Parts: sequence; C-alpha cells; structure tokens
Amino acid sequence: MYLRGMNLRTFAWICPFVLLWACFGSPFKAHFEEMAGPAEAHWRGVKLGETWEKVQELEDAKALMALDSGFAKYHFHYSDSEYYEVQYQFIEGRLDEIYVQVFLDSEQRAEELTELAVAHFEAAWNQEALMDQGVFAMSKPDAVLEIMDESPFHGPGMIRLIFRAPPGNSSNSEPQLPS
Repeated sequence: MYLRGMNLRTFAWICPFVLLWACFGSPFKAHFEEMAGPAEAHWRGVKLGETWEKVQELEDAKALMALDSGFAKYHFHYSDSEYYEVQYQFIEGRLDEIYVQVFLDSEQRAEELTELAVAHFEAAWNQEALMDQGVFAMSKPDAVLEIMDESPFHGPGMIRLIFRAPPGNSSNSEPQLPS
C-alpha cells in the first residue's frame, strides 16, 4: 500500500512538469518555423535577389522600424522579453543580404533556437551544416547562410542568422553587415 501511494504521489508530482515541458517546447519550435517561413525561401518567404517592392509586399508593414534606399529593418515580438529583428540590405534595388538578430531571455533558449535553426535549414537545404569556431555554415547556388549563437559575446540569448548572395552573384563583391 505504501509503494502504491508513493508511486501515485510521484506521478502527481512529475505529471505537471511533463505537461509544462510538452507545452513549452512545442510552441517555441512552431514559432521558429513560422519565423523562418517556407523552406523554398530564405527567410519569412523572402529570397535573396528579390526586388525592393517584392520584399515590402511579403513583409509585415506594421513591423517596419526603419526604411532607407539601401535597407529595410523590421522588428517582431515573440514575448515581452523575446524578439527578433530582420534587416534586408539591397544593392541596385535587389536583395543582397538578410541579417536576422534574435534576442531571447537565456543562453539555454539561445542554444535551443540555434539547434532548431540548424536543423530547419539542414532539412530545407538538404545538406549538413559545417561548423567552424561556433559558426554553422551552409551554402547553395543562390545563398550562403551563417548561424551563430552570440550569447557568450553579447549577453544571454542572442542568435544571428546571415543570408548572403554567394561571391560572384552579388553586384557588390563584399556585402557589409548593417550596424
């Protein structure tokens, strides 16, 4: 009888944690999939090489933070303490670089998002990411992607994803990161 009661108490104690884990993990992955957008595009339905007008058509106008002749910056909230920004850099009216910064509330969440991002793009691009000095890299004929967990350098929970036109495919041989 004692063991039976102990098992019931253990189950009652563990069950809420399992439910919390199930509810917590799944929405974060679903949100990342929504953030990243369809696999055939690079980010949020946008592909490198798109026109200025096409990017504005595909993006959420309410999230627009800054607009200039060479770039557009968008800001998206995930929660009160977590958000991401996307900067689109244009050269001669064509999208040459997508620069994504994700800000999360802990290094653990940043590690989780980095794993999700790498897995997502490995599946979408049908290749394994190469890792060198903490940077995951992939390439295909129309894009080069770098994924970095920069939490150790810039504080807890900062991830960067950079999509660039491959060398030779850009009108500018050395794309510059927006500041």
